[in-house]
Amino acid sequence: TCSRTPERSRTPAPTDSKRFGLEDILRTHLLLHTGRKEHACATCGKRFARKFVLTAHERVHSGERPYRCPECGKDFTQGGDLKKHLRLHTRQRPYPCPHCEHTSIQSSALTQHIASIHTRVFPHTCSLCGKGFYTPGELKKHCERQHTETGH
Repeated sequence: TCSRTPERSRTPAPTDSKRFGLEDILRTHLLLHTGRKEHACATCGKRFARKFVLTAHERVHSGERPYRCPECGKDFTQGGDLKKHLRLHTRQRPYPCPHCEHTSIQSSALTQHIASIHTRVFPHTCSLCGKGFYTPGELKKHCERQHTETGH
């Protein structure tokens, strides 16, 4: 099936290149299913199935940030990150919650909202106090604030 995460619809990946589009697009897409990663980073050796993902990754090493916000001047390594950032300036929130009036700037933020507010799923638990968090970043921030000498 054509799904990288359980939440996405399970549509079979077509093998007929005429139905799918161009042969190169199909070949590249099918690499996601085979696990083959043909593109390696010359700096750290990390491998990627798609060349454009390698290109974006290489900017981590080079420090290149070619996408600049015209509103505030913040630079980004990927165009998609700039696009998400611009929503802060336009106040565009295209992801509405199906359970309440909340809207989000990013789909991942909506997923986090639903899990933490509506379904109360907290897969990351603090080993010191037992408090649960939706993301590893939230858990890390909690530990820094609550369980260090400078935090609390």
